[in-house]
Amino acid sequence: MKTPTKVIRTDKWQLNPTPGQKVLFGETVKIYRRACRFLVGIIYTHWAELGTLTADQLTPAVEKLMHETAKRPSIKYPQFNKAFYKFPSYYRRAAFAFAAGQVSSFVTRYREWQSGNRKRRNASPPRLNAETGCYPALYKGQCYKLHDFDSAKPTLREQVEIKVFDGSDWIWTVVKITGLRERHQVATNKMMSPSLIFNERYCHLSVPFACKPEKRKPEANVTAVDLGINTTATIAVVTDDGTVIHRDFIHPGRDIDRRDKRLKSVSVRASKTMGKGGKLHKGFCSKTYQKCQRINHQIGQVVSKRIVEIALEFNSEAIVFENLKGWFEVTVRIVEPLQLAGYA
Repeated sequence: MKTPTKVIRTDKWQLNPTPGQKVLFGETVKIYRRACRFLVGIIYTHWAELGTLTADQLTPAVEKLMHETAKRPSIKYPQFNKAFYKFPSYYRRAAFAFAAGQVSSFVTRYREWQSGNRKRRNASPPRLNAETGCYPALYKGQCYKLHDFDSAKPTLREQVEIKVFDGSDWIWTVVKITGLRERHQVATNKMMSPSLIFNERYCHLSVPFACKPEKRKPEANVTAVDLGINTTATIAVVTDDGTVIHRDFIHPGRDIDRRDKRLKSVSVRASKTMGKGGKLHKGFCSKTYQKCQRINHQIGQVVSKRIVEIALEFNSEAIVFENLKGWFEVTVRIVEPLQLAGYA
């Protein structure tokens, strides 16, 4: 039995800033991106020495190049402290990590291009892109603080205090959290440093969690359901080692034909009623639509009942459906029966 590995999952915590706070968030993101662009150039220039260092070794090595202190009055790049006066140390370290990641990615891709590993023979070489739409990572206690926050009993009073840039100085501002997910309520999940996502459309915290999935139960089967176009549902029973021990296809064609025939009659009657450029009255063919709705409900009952019977027959631990979020409207008539029955 495999030992469960740590996985990273991200939650979105919606924020409700005031107009003034939106200005502060915009200034914070802007100056953070400027700092990242500055650091990309420094790190790339010294990548021969910095590229072999670990993440813990990289931060002090870069600080020796551009961060002036009392014990280190002479540095190679004093321009950073002048351009980014009082830039918080933990924002600076977050920018180090991001800039190093950009340079490392570019160097790797450029070496692959030089070695001939290209998508096309005449592919252009990769470019070092310092103009990236990055967002600041927030370290707890230094960049953000949570108030009225209880992971076990979430309320509507959660607030987060974030260190922001007001154009001349770094200050703290408190903003209300209006939307949470559930991962922070799991005791085994470890909350990591969130990122402040702010632009013209969004304002939220992107909060990653290190999750430890439960150990898989040996000899536990899973019933997988694929909702398709030609077949209403394709069923596969899979063991813990990935072996498919049963496969079934569920397609109540008679009920589907009954429903589609009635829906087709609606378009015929509509063309005869309104002609060209006309309008249909409210409630047109309402009884036909109600009948089709009841047929859909019947299809959902038949399909879902058969899925449960198969799961019980093979002692399945769970019934797994595909993620239906984002499907196009043309698939609604396929998905609707299971949705009506409460199984999708």
